[in-house]
Amino acid sequence: MKPLLPQKFHSYIYIFALIILVIGMPLSKFLMSLSQFILFFNWVLEGNLKNKISSFFKNKPALILSSLILLHFIGIIYSVDFKYAIADIRIKSPLIILPLILSTSTVLQKKYTDLILNFFLAANITASIISLFVLLGYTKHQVVDIRDVSIFISHIRFALLIVISIFICAYFIYENTSIYKRVAYLTLAVWLFVFLIIMESLSGIGALAFGFTSVIIYKLIRSKKIIIKLIGISAILVFVIGFIVLFFNVKNYNPVAHYPKASELELTTINGNPYQHDLNGPLKENGNYTWIYVCDKELRAEWNKRSKINFDSLDLKQNPLRFTLVRFMTSKNLRKDSIGVFKLSGDEIKSIERGVANVNNQNISNIKERINETLWEINLYLTTGEVNGHSLTQRFEYWKAAYHIIKNNYLIGVGTGDVEIELNKEYERMQSKLEKENRLHAHNQYISIALTFGIVGFIWFMITLFYPILKLKQYNNMLYLAFFSVVLFSFLNEDTLETQAGVTFYAFLNSFLLFVKSKTTTTFSE
Repeated sequence: MKPLLPQKFHSYIYIFALIILVIGMPLSKFLMSLSQFILFFNWVLEGNLKNKISSFFKNKPALILSSLILLHFIGIIYSVDFKYAIADIRIKSPLIILPLILSTSTVLQKKYTDLILNFFLAANITASIISLFVLLGYTKHQVVDIRDVSIFISHIRFALLIVISIFICAYFIYENTSIYKRVAYLTLAVWLFVFLIIMESLSGIGALAFGFTSVIIYKLIRSKKIIIKLIGISAILVFVIGFIVLFFNVKNYNPVAHYPKASELELTTINGNPYQHDLNGPLKENGNYTWIYVCDKELRAEWNKRSKINFDSLDLKQNPLRFTLVRFMTSKNLRKDSIGVFKLSGDEIKSIERGVANVNNQNISNIKERINETLWEINLYLTTGEVNGHSLTQRFEYWKAAYHIIKNNYLIGVGTGDVEIELNKEYERMQSKLEKENRLHAHNQYISIALTFGIVGFIWFMITLFYPILKLKQYNNMLYLAFFSVVLFSFLNEDTLETQAGVTFYAFLNSFLLFVKSKTTTTFSE
């Protein structure tokens, strides 16, 4: 089949589609899908299909990278829910489309690959600025939680794109000799890091730290210069010490407090209504024990006078409002009665409606308080087993359920289509405290693969991860090594490949950096 258009036009369409793709990744799911249709049809209309397909099958890294989709097709054979399996494969289609097209298309000049990376960077900068406007209230989007500022894709996926953008800035700082360009990219990198802090993305900060450490350690191993080793070690130490200082500088989420005796507790409110006192309750807020001096009758009556959200309903984070209110008042050392509610300010009422459970957490963006809340979640889980509404500890339940399923299906897993069915059965069997709407997937890509395809599939998955970087020696490539490290870390906290945004992020950047950009990128050995 001959090309429909002159070759240079197909090349321009190819570049244009890649630009549309990187713009769409943080800004538009529609553009993500549209760009892949353009890439595929341009690839077909360009002709020379026989040679392209032959080249693809000779390219072992590309073949093995895309073979993950084959695993999903095999998993259909022993699945019951074919509808789920087909939908899952449709989501995973970039795993074959992008490696196939990018590994067999015309090799791009460095100016074009750098152009694509700059568009990727610009799109994420734009998305971060839009998110800032959302946070500051310049749009109609309601921000109940800091996660709400990411209005185009999941905040977790967005954080990964921001982290990669920081490494792209580092790449351009390394590549450019112009002091002005270096300062410009450094400024952008600083903003993106600050934005990660604003987003309170602990997973993003962790991925950045892991990628940064991986690159520095490899650079230290490769370098023969003592000064480089000293700078690298110093950089790692500064990063680690800074994180430790931040962590331990967080206000103690459970400070020591005087535990009252039963004889010291007053039995009724000033209005003569009885208090409830749970002397065995383990929960505290700012050192104050949560479940003492509670009078639901007065709380309900006074709260409903001051708020449009009913006392017996849910707050805007979908947690029981009573629980949020009691925690917040405890954090202020107020008794949970009518007088206590009366003492709350208008802004504090709005904070409680928004799901804020501690007086110190009223700022929508505060990384220290995000750590504080995470520690509180862990304490709640360890003392009561409660997990609902808490993203970290809910994962403990997901992993526990997945572990039991894997133990009983360790060889080939449950198949592509039956993951959801088996997880729901397991949640019922283990009598999980998770509400039905919170009974989700594993939120760990390694566990998800083992759950779906067993130990056989897990081994193959690891081969698809590590074979390309080892075969093509891309551990010498700073940008790819950073991306690879970020991906490995992200798989611990999230099943990245289970959504359109996540699988496109993985398949595109993997293919672009391995088969397109690698041909023009400076390596550590140069």
